[in-house]
Amino acid sequence: MLKDKAEIVEALATQGWVAIPNFLEDEEIAELRAQALEKYAKGEFTQASVGQGSHKAVHTAIRRDAVLWLEEPVIGAAKEFLAWLADLQFVLNQELFLSLVEAEIHFALYPQGGFYRKHIDNFRGGSARLVTVILYLNEQWQAKDGGELRLYVDEQPLDIAPEAGKLVLFLSERFEHEVLATQQERLSLTGWLRRRS
Repeated sequence: MLKDKAEIVEALATQGWVAIPNFLEDEEIAELRAQALEKYAKGEFTQASVGQGSHKAVHTAIRRDAVLWLEEPVIGAAKEFLAWLADLQFVLNQELFLSLVEAEIHFALYPQGGFYRKHIDNFRGGSARLVTVILYLNEQWQAKDGGELRLYVDEQPLDIAPEAGKLVLFLSERFEHEVLATQQERLSLTGWLRRRS
């Protein structure tokens, strides 16, 4: 995971997003995927909701996925990824003055037919989430499988395939985005680099 953070900083500063293929090695992908699927099989994931506080609710017409938040202690590839994110957070604070203080990350599993309608990654009236982070764990993903991340760049749709080991980062408040309907189970580590709310 010793990827060039300067490239990421430059991309976020100029275009606001970056997609890095092959960020992880195959064995790291397999480890994270196995960990997530084992916990999913044990029923540790919960149906994803929208909103916050008293307005938080499951709305399957808006999103259809299940999540499991990463909580300490984490081990192996998950621990290495969180450590890499902490280093990236430090660099982003130095170079872009973002005042990031933490990462909140979860596994996200979309079943066949799962999706997430167009949205922005901050709660209404909030702006704590500054950088969205997505790391895909889907082995042998093909175009027919769907499930692309559709990022609206200058209101034009840009579709990013959720291929194994691909890392995507973008400025959370700047880009509307959605997850297109998937024809296969779709798995990722997803979350945000945050400032204090």
